Amino acid sequence: MPQENLRKHPLWRAEDLGKPVPATKHAVSMCLPRWRDVVGYEERDPATLEKLQLGYPRFLYHPLVQQAFAQFARNGEQVQIYTSRGAAVRCRDYLRSRHPGARIDVRDALVAFPAACADDAKDYWQHAGEGISSRCAETLLNNTPLPDASGAERKIIERIVGFTGAATGDVYLFPSGMAAINAAHIATRNLAPGAPTVQFAFPYGDTLKLQNKFNQAGALFYANGHEDDLKQLALDLEHTKVGGLFCEFPTNPLLTCVDLQRLRALADQHCFPIIIDETLGACINQNTLPVSDVAAISLTKFFSGTSDVMGGALIINPASRFAEHFRKQMTEFHEPEAFHPADVIQLEIDSRDCRERVLQTNEIAIKVCEYLQENSAVESVYYPAVADKAMYDRFRRPGGGYGGLLSFVLKDAANVTEAFYDALEITKGPNLGTSFSLCCPFVLIAHYNELEWAESAGASRYLIRISIGLEPADVLIARIQSAIDAATR
Repeated sequence: MPQENLRKHPLWRAEDLGKPVPATKHAVSMCLPRWRDVVGYEERDPATLEKLQLGYPRFLYHPLVQQAFAQFARNGEQVQIYTSRGAAVRCRDYLRSRHPGARIDVRDALVAFPAACADDAKDYWQHAGEGISSRCAETLLNNTPLPDASGAERKIIERIVGFTGAATGDVYLFPSGMAAINAAHIATRNLAPGAPTVQFAFPYGDTLKLQNKFNQAGALFYANGHEDDLKQLALDLEHTKVGGLFCEFPTNPLLTCVDLQRLRALADQHCFPIIIDETLGACINQNTLPVSDVAAISLTKFFSGTSDVMGGALIINPASRFAEHFRKQMTEFHEPEAFHPADVIQLEIDSRDCRERVLQTNEIAIKVCEYLQENSAVESVYYPAVADKAMYDRFRRPGGGYGGLLSFVLKDAANVTEAFYDALEITKGPNLGTSFSLCCPFVLIAHYNELEWAESAGASRYLIRISIGLEPADVLIARIQSAIDAATR
């Protein structure tokens, strides 16, 4: 198994630049082994990009996807292919709003546009998460019949229902986590047309960008998510109607835990829904559905554990006053066929051991966290058991842990972090939740063009994020200590 191999033989050396993570045709990550490689990737350095065999599918078109674009384009036009005609129409409408007068056509699930629209088309592909997968592209290129994924889809939904206690009819699957977030955002826009949404606490970047780019009113952003922000939000709600509030529990990458009960009280008072992204707990470690109106989860991460397939889900709280609104919205525009059957089948297979994996990584991560807290070379550690334990524990399930993701900043970070990262013998690249440990300088890679803004929200450009896999804790600790020794000599 490629995942097991990466636990024993991680991709971390200079010569590993650009290799798929894992070594499969449909991998959704790539190796960026050195700090300079991350910078080269962000600055679109040709010497770096030419080494990349593939990349995270929303950020870099997979080679099979590029081949599908080329096969179905006409007369030199630029095209994208989406998971459904509805998604293609949404992309067309977005491009027309940015390029009035440009000729932008939809043919089935394909969008054709002039070169002047290419950057905005790529933005839509990235933030909406509705582009075709590499497996879908492979099917199109080979003109192969679609497999029957109805049984696999049913099992995935039953698995999520088993984790959350939700009703089967209130779980909706999507081709990616961002597609699920986008669907929730569309539903909030239709609930309160013209109103802004709220992003509470520093989030995964694309969630905030989606709200700002796909809604003319944008998002009210409360970066820290602590007491002062709660007070400011309460004041702002006295004179501003909002369509909904988006937050993560815990947040990525700072692993903070917002006060969901206070937010619930404000939402009830001012009549707007709360959408909670609980990707990091995989719906196993904590139970936030009772205080949310809709829960969102990226199934690409801990649910899959392989870095070999994309997926997402929305889960409606049946007790929510907005439950019928969200169900109606899903009836109108949710398209089950958008999640390619080959991806559904693969996700069902990958997620069979999800609970066991998550519980194992909980135990390993807490040991790594304790080591980092006691290490004199470490300035700050970000993990729910450290920063906001009391808040997290309010929603922790019996037997649940604090998750498999942690972040930290070294002392003298400006001088030692690059050397630490380069020496760290852990697979390095974007993504998280894999059964093998995976490291990236998250703020650098996610906010390279807005580092000062990110740091103003408490996210250091030198922050190192590690997604803990199934390697023994003592092995991971030894690898981290070795890199610290190399960086601080």
